[in-house]
Amino acid sequence: MKISYILATFLMSTLCLSADEKGPTKREIALIHHWLANTSEVRIHQLRGASENKMYLHKDGHREAVYDGEGKLVKDGINDGSYDYAHPSKEPLKHFSRDILPWITRGNSRTDPTIIKERLEAYSLALGEGLATAQVVPKKEFPEQEVEKSSLQVIKFFLRVLDEGEVEAVLQILEDPKFEPEDPKSIGIGLTKGLRAVVESKN
Repeated sequence: MKISYILATFLMSTLCLSADEKGPTKREIALIHHWLANTSEVRIHQLRGASENKMYLHKDGHREAVYDGEGKLVKDGINDGSYDYAHPSKEPLKHFSRDILPWITRGNSRTDPTIIKERLEAYSLALGEGLATAQVVPKKEFPEQEVEKSSLQVIKFFLRVLDEGEVEAVLQILEDPKFEPEDPKSIGIGLTKGLRAVVESKN
C-alpha cells in the first residue's frame, strides 16, 4: 500500500545529507536522472520466485498491471501492479521518492509478507539492468531549470548509495558508453550493499 507524500518526503529527508552539506553537481544530477529514467520496474514485481511476471504500464504513465506466466492478472499482495504518482521515465526522481521508496520501506500492500531486504535486492537488480541500458542509450538533454528540493534529495540518496557501496564507478559507466568496469559483478554487489546501508540506517 502506497504511503502519503508527507511520509515519503520525511523518509527522503531522513535518508539524505543535511541541508548545509555540499549539494550534487549538474553532472551528477543529469547522470542519475538518466539512470533512473532507464530503470525498469519488472524486477520488483517478480518477488518470491515469480520470475515469469510481466509488468505493463498504461499510456497515462500511472496505472500498472502485472500478469503471470499464464496471462493471469497478479493479485497476490506482493507483486501486484499499483498506481504510480509520478511517471517512471518522464519524472524518475519524483517516481523514486513518491513510489519506489515507499514500496521499499512498506511493501506493496497491508498483507505483503516480504521484508525490506528482499525488496532492496529486487530493486538492486532493477538498478543493475537500468545501468546497463542507460550506459548505451542516448542521453536526453537535462533541463537547466532549478531542480526541486525533493529531487535533489533523491540525487543525494543515490550518491550516498554509491559511496556506501563503494561503487562510484557507476557515474563513469553512465557517462562513458565504452567504459568497462574491472569487475562488473562487484557493481551489483555494491549497489545492494549501498542500498541496504542507506535505507536500513534509518529503519
